Amino acid sequence: MRRLIRMTLALAMLGVLSALTAATVAAGNYAETSIVDGADTPPTAGEQRELRLLLLQHGVTPVDHGTVELTAWLPGTDERISVMATSIGDGEWVANVTFPTAGDWQMRILHSVFDTPDASAFAVAPSSMATWLPATGSIALLLLVAVGLIVVARRVSGRRASNEPVGEALRSG
Repeated sequence: MRRLIRMTLALAMLGVLSALTAATVAAGNYAETSIVDGADTPPTAGEQRELRLLLLQHGVTPVDHGTVELTAWLPGTDERISVMATSIGDGEWVANVTFPTAGDWQMRILHSVFDTPDASAFAVAPSSMATWLPATGSIALLLLVAVGLIVVARRVSGRRASNEPVGEALRSG
């Protein structure tokens, strides 16, 4: 009977130690993330913005190793971006991001080793340039090139007509 009690106590103690060890190991793989520079005003759609990120293991120890990826998506659309960040030391990372459209994006900072917080909302301001301007500019340029080609074609054909009549060129050939 004593042997059974000792065995049960030993297995219970082993289970408690395993649980404590697993909890300690799991707790070591978490990093707090924050944007420390570049988010004071919302970025503008279509413009590149440098974001400085801070990664701290348990909110204390700077994380300078591994890879960091900034991912963002615009809910309700197919808009997604993903940018790799570069470590500049002391837990700071730099990512150059261009959000294609305005809106309330969801953004998450991912680390190759550490778990990071869930995504959070990130506002992107509308572009200051009118949205119709690039398309209109392209059409105007296309029309300008077409008119230029027509003018050049008429001048070339006008020189040929003034130098030698087409009918005479065909008879002499």
